[in-house]
Amino acid sequence: MSGTDERPKNRSIQAVLAAYGLALAPHGYYVVKTMAHDPGVTSNILPRDNLSALKGKIPAGVWDKLARARGAHMNAMEGFPFFAAATLVGNVTKMPVSDLNTLALNYLGARVLYTALYMGVRSERMAYLRTAAWAWSISVPVYIFYRAGNTALTMRDD
Repeated sequence: MSGTDERPKNRSIQAVLAAYGLALAPHGYYVVKTMAHDPGVTSNILPRDNLSALKGKIPAGVWDKLARARGAHMNAMEGFPFFAAATLVGNVTKMPVSDLNTLALNYLGARVLYTALYMGVRSERMAYLRTAAWAWSISVPVYIFYRAGNTALTMRDD
């Protein structure tokens, strides 16, 4: 046995954890900022009502940014199960590790870009870039499922 292993390490499962962490980042921002802006209005009892409770009580620009952070978080949480399932299916069907790693990195990159655009874009025209980043991110698990399906078909013992 040689001292070096030339096979790529499978990082796709860790990418699922990273994707979840990326989904939590805008939520963390949202929670910290809502609590800081009006601790007497925001509450952990009904935290999903905090944004509504702050409307009109904080500057509109701050409220908009909080709403965008919440939207980015919710969108990431909606897409996360699809990516996680696709990654697991890709591993179960023994897709090449290098392909899974590349696709996972693509997904993470698309989600970082999507979140940055969601939180930063302020014009309708630029919002279409956000939509493009979302389409890129969702295409990754679609492609993994497609590839895994083809792999599974060739693995059958019929």
